Amino acid sequence: MTKIHASTHDRGPARVPDLAGERGASRPRAADRGSVTPLVIGMVLCLLLLCAGVTAATSAFLAHQRLQNACDGAAAAAADAVGTDLSPDAAADAAATSVAARAAEDYLRVRSPEVSAAAQASGGTVRLTCRASADVTFGALFGSPTLSQTVQSVGRPLL
Repeated sequence: MTKIHASTHDRGPARVPDLAGERGASRPRAADRGSVTPLVIGMVLCLLLLCAGVTAATSAFLAHQRLQNACDGAAAAAADAVGTDLSPDAAADAAATSVAARAAEDYLRVRSPEVSAAAQASGGTVRLTCRASADVTFGALFGSPTLSQTVQSVGRPLL
């Protein structure tokens, strides 16, 4: 009699031991059901808050750019109204400042009526400080629905 050794092919597929136990291995436990829902809701809320923050920051940035553009235009108009023929004495600077302030107010009244400006002219240069309050999109969500902004601009006449 010869003994025949069985090869591994004759035994069939190998069985992987189930570490969780045979009963109920494929079903989740009752305590684990629905635990993904709060995570998904939390992540959606975080994404919405992030989107609102980006929108508010963009709104504030664009309002600042609009104010700077209006102030630059008003400074150019004020410098053009003053001209280059300024003498270095204080009386001429005071007169030039009043002319520059009126020209800046006229410019802003037509283009940006919500902007206020203060002018200072000396030596052919007009310095303008502009202030405005801007509404911020979703600003109330972050505690500040409006934003007060101040910019400065310098204007010199072309000729």
